[in-house]
Amino acid sequence: MIRNADINDLERLTELFMQLHRHHVEIMPQTFIMPEREWFLGRISEILNDSGHTIIVHESGGVINGYAVVKIMDVNTEDKRPRRMCYIDCFAVSGSCRRQGIGTELFNAVKAFGQENSCTSVQLGVCACNTDAVRFYEKMGLAPRTIQMEMRI
Repeated sequence: MIRNADINDLERLTELFMQLHRHHVEIMPQTFIMPEREWFLGRISEILNDSGHTIIVHESGGVINGYAVVKIMDVNTEDKRPRRMCYIDCFAVSGSCRRQGIGTELFNAVKAFGQENSCTSVQLGVCACNTDAVRFYEKMGLAPRTIQMEMRI
């Protein structure tokens, strides 16, 4: 089942956020560090209480197996065409539930959420070294829009 998260989901969302962040620490230790659990609890509470964000969850058997944190963004500057996008701040499926179609179902729900809110695109950022995530997003139909580059010095 796909639904919007609420404050009752705080504990499970914290577990999943920590799981994803641990993965980022493993693949990019030069950038990411692992905060204490309380930091995640606070951050997720902020998101749940922020009307500008929505957390969409995939639940099965009473357990949340994945989530997407999304926000609708209006871009209207003098040098670009006005547009509305559905931006994915964070997207994760529990490690024990991957390759079961949950990510696809969750992504389709994000896309539908964007369409319901008159968005013209779904966008996100992903670390280039997170090759599994890059492959998944390509499978969902996303393509690079901009490329951010870095040189470590």
